[in-house]
Amino acid sequence: MDAGDWISLGGGVVASAAAGIAIWQAVLAKRSAASAGRQAVAAEQQVAIMARQLAYQAEDRDDAAGPRFEVLSAEFTNNQHVVDITVAQTLGGELSSVSVSARQSDNVAILLNPVSSGPVRWGVTAPGSTYKLRVKLTHNYVNPVNVVLDFDCTEANGERTWRRTLTATPRPFKLSWRSGFTFL
Repeated sequence: MDAGDWISLGGGVVASAAAGIAIWQAVLAKRSAASAGRQAVAAEQQVAIMARQLAYQAEDRDDAAGPRFEVLSAEFTNNQHVVDITVAQTLGGELSSVSVSARQSDNVAILLNPVSSGPVRWGVTAPGSTYKLRVKLTHNYVNPVNVVLDFDCTEANGERTWRRTLTATPRPFKLSWRSGFTFL
């Protein structure tokens, strides 16, 4: 072999080595790109998780700022199928409106509304406000009676709304032959 052959052979070896290095660099670049793609997906998932956490925190703040109601009393009237309930707003800001309804059940027939049929509607309320409700029971109710009240509330000077649920349980009564109905 003469010098020209050796130079050609050396050039071929160098070209093969350069091609091998280029292939190896391409493989590394492909792996690096795949890793960057996985990191981008993971970052997007992390952003979605943080957005959900912020939304839950905002919901919790709104819920905590909302009204709270308490049953002050729940007692049977002289008519043993009617319960008088006194409710107070204990917490929260001023409300522009409150709609109260009683859930019907095997024991609860209807929330008596002297103005119209359907839920009882209150105007502006604030903590410390008290209201009287009257519930008619079914003719065959069973003691103890749980009257479930649902409150749909709208914030005064705002757009937030809340739904609250409260249970009133009137004291059971027993029949006494001497004095009629007495409370336990």
